[in-house]
Amino acid sequence: MLGKTERRLALVILLTAILPLAGALVLAVALMDYASSVWLRPEVEQQLERGIDLYKDYVGVVKDDMKHQADAMAGDVPLRDAASRRDPAACRRALDTLFLRYPQLVSLAVEDEDARPLALRDRGRPIDEATERKLQVSRALGEGDGASTLVATFAFDRRYERELEEAGKTHDMYAQLGKERARVYAPYYEAFAVILGITVFLTIAVGFLLARGVTGRIRPLAGAINEVAAGNLDVRVPVVGKDELTDLARVFNRMLGEMQQSRARIEYLQRIGAWQEMAQRLAHEIKNPLTPIQLAVQECHRKYGGEDPRFRALLDTTLEIVEEEVGTLRRLVGNFSSFARLPHAELAEADLGDFLRDCSEHFGHLGAELSEEGADDVVLSPDVQVRWEIPADAPRVAIDRQMMRRVLVNLVRNAVQAVRAANPERDAQPRGHVVVRAVTRAEGVDLVVEDDGPGVPEASRERVFDPYFTTKAEGTGLGLAIVKKIVVEHNGTIAARPSESLGGAAFVVSLPQPHSLAIAVAKGDGADDPRPSTRTAGRPAA
Repeated sequence: MLGKTERRLALVILLTAILPLAGALVLAVALMDYASSVWLRPEVEQQLERGIDLYKDYVGVVKDDMKHQADAMAGDVPLRDAASRRDPAACRRALDTLFLRYPQLVSLAVEDEDARPLALRDRGRPIDEATERKLQVSRALGEGDGASTLVATFAFDRRYERELEEAGKTHDMYAQLGKERARVYAPYYEAFAVILGITVFLTIAVGFLLARGVTGRIRPLAGAINEVAAGNLDVRVPVVGKDELTDLARVFNRMLGEMQQSRARIEYLQRIGAWQEMAQRLAHEIKNPLTPIQLAVQECHRKYGGEDPRFRALLDTTLEIVEEEVGTLRRLVGNFSSFARLPHAELAEADLGDFLRDCSEHFGHLGAELSEEGADDVVLSPDVQVRWEIPADAPRVAIDRQMMRRVLVNLVRNAVQAVRAANPERDAQPRGHVVVRAVTRAEGVDLVVEDDGPGVPEASRERVFDPYFTTKAEGTGLGLAIVKKIVVEHNGTIAARPSESLGGAAFVVSLPQPHSLAIAVAKGDGADDPRPSTRTAGRPAA
C-alpha cells in the first residue's frame, strides 16, 4: 500500500524527468529538420569535392617537387664526375653536400650498373610508417648502359593522405545522406520515442523506490519518537546514507543517548543519595555509643584495686582491645561521615593541561591531604613510580577542580596500593609503575590511570564502584563510590579495564566537551542531587 507521500514524490520525480525530455524531443526534431535543410545542399557537396581535388593536387605537387629535386641532384657535376670514376669516397662527399640541401631526404645512394652501392648517405633513422610516406626516385648519373644510378628516398607527411581519405569518406557519407534523408532520420525519431517510453517507465519505478527510501527512513524515526514518548530510551534508529535524514538520525540517537545517560545519572545520584543518607544515620548510630563504651571500660580498669594478677591482665587486655576497636570504628564512622557530606560538584571551564600540571606538581601535598586518617601515605611511596603524561594540546574541560583532584588522588592511591601489594620490595628498584595520561576524543577527553599491578578481575569491574564493595582486607568500599559520584556529577563515565600498555588495571574517566548538552545538563541539575548543593567547610575528607 503506497502512502500519499510516496505517490506525491513519485509524481514530482516523473514530471521533473518527463517535461524536459519532451521539450528536448520537440527541439531535436525541429533542429534535425533545420539541419537537413542547411547541411544537405548542393553547394556543400561541391565544396567537399573541391577540397578532395585540392588534397589530390597538393599531394601531386609534393611528389613532383621531390622528383624535380632528384633531377637537380642527378645533375650535380661533382657527383656525376665521382660516379663516372667509380670513386666511393668522392661519391660520399658529394652525397653529404647534397643531403644538407634537401631536408626531405631519407637516404641517398649511388649504385653501379649492377645495382651495387658505391656510396650511401641517410638521415640516421628509418621511415616512420605511422606518420611518414616514402617516395623513391631513381636518376641516371651519365649516359649509356654503364652509367651509375642515383637513388633518392624522400619522406613526406602521411597525414595529407589520411585527410584525403577522410575527406573522401565524408563526401560519400554526405552524398548518401542526401539520398536517404528520410530513412536516416526515421531511426532517430524511433529512438527518441523509445527513450521517452523507457524514461517514463524507469522514472515511475525509480520515483517509487526513492519515495519509499525516504518514507522508509522516516517511519522508523516516527516509531522511535512514539517509543520515546512511551518512556523507552533504549530505542535507536539506523544511521544510513549521507543526507539530511542521516544527520537527523545521528542527532536523534545522540539525543537519546544523552537523555538515557542523564536519566541513568539521576537514578544513580538518587541511589547514591540513599546510600549517603544510610551512611549518615549509620555513622550517627555507631558514633554515639562509642564514647560511653570506651569510658565505661576505662573506668572499670581504673577503679579495680584488687591484687589478682590474672584478673588485672584480663582488664588490661580488655581495655587494649576496646580502645583499638573503638579507634577502628571511629575511623569507619569518619569515612561514613565524609561519604555522607560529599559536596555537589560546581563545574567551571578549565584548561586540562594546566589542571594536570597543577595536580602533578602538588600531588604529594594532595595525597597527604586525602589519605585516610592513620593510614600510610602510599601516594608518596618512593618505591612506586608515578608518571604524568600531559599532552601539549590538551583541550578545555568543564570540571570542579577540587573534586576532580580528589578523583585522581583516589585512583592513583588505589593503583599504588595494588602495585605494592602485588610486587615484592626490591633494593633500589621501583616495585611498579603508575601512569596518568589524557586522551582526546571527538566527544570529549579520557583521563586514564593505569598500573602494572594485578588488575581488576572481570567479574568485579562493574561492582568496584558500588558503595561498601571492596576487595581489600581493610577497605571500606567507599573510595571508588566517591570517585564515581564525582564523575557522574561531571556528566561523565568511569570504567575499569585491563591496561594494554602496562598489563595491570586501567581506570578510564570520560568527560564530555565543555559546551556540550551533557555539560549543560550537569550544570543545571543541582536539584537532582538529593542533598543540598553546598560545600563543606575546610578540606574535603577522603
